[in-house]
Amino acid sequence: MRNNFPFLILLALLLSGCAEDKSSPMPSSEDTIVAMIGAIHGQHRRSDIYSLEVLRKAIVQFEPDIIMVELPPDRFETASANFDQYGEVRESRADDFPELIDVVFPLRADMGFEMVPVAAWTQEIAEDRRRIVKRLESDPVRAQDWFAYQAAIRAYNRAVSGKSDDPRFIHSRAYDAAVKDRQETYQRLFGDDLGAGGWQAINAAHLAQIHAGLDKIKGQKKRVLILFGAWHKYPILEGLEARPDIFLVDPISLF
Repeated sequence: MRNNFPFLILLALLLSGCAEDKSSPMPSSEDTIVAMIGAIHGQHRRSDIYSLEVLRKAIVQFEPDIIMVELPPDRFETASANFDQYGEVRESRADDFPELIDVVFPLRADMGFEMVPVAAWTQEIAEDRRRIVKRLESDPVRAQDWFAYQAAIRAYNRAVSGKSDDPRFIHSRAYDAAVKDRQETYQRLFGDDLGAGGWQAINAAHLAQIHAGLDKIKGQKKRVLILFGAWHKYPILEGLEARPDIFLVDPISLF
């Protein structure tokens, strides 16, 4: 028995370590519970595995108190007023996002959550970005930059081929890594040219509005769903990781 005693102690320690590894962090009683869902905009209408109905069920399952949406405040006010009056959004920017006009706005009436607009896009920023991109595309001096960016696009397309509408893949680290490689190449080559419409700048502006919204409800134990285009998912999540007052839910559990 004495010969087995050291082995039993070692086994107990190993089992204890395994138990600790399997445990997952839990939210505190004051944490804001946050889930980030990446939307695929018009592709929702063409996908069976990530249809608007699949998205609707994920939102219902999460039971949010608040949904932060990818609309600027002025566009949201128009869209919300139109929906309340006519039962339709009737707003050009929102029309690009079927996840909002066909899912979130209708669900708001049924579930009673608050919608908070947190997008930083303005019409001026969007128009400037289109103008600058058009100029850069035709500038022979930047031909090498566009060649490098096209290579990054092809690498991204290979990485997501056959699964670009799979919600479990979209909410994986592999998807985020593929998007990050593509978009940070874009930022490195063209970010300075695009100014406020550059990838880094616009995501920083989105994130600032998200932080401001979360600051307002700190300690209120709300459940917050952040719904943005899937490409924006990784920079927003990276920006939220430092907040000690939120608990991030893995959205894969919703699919």
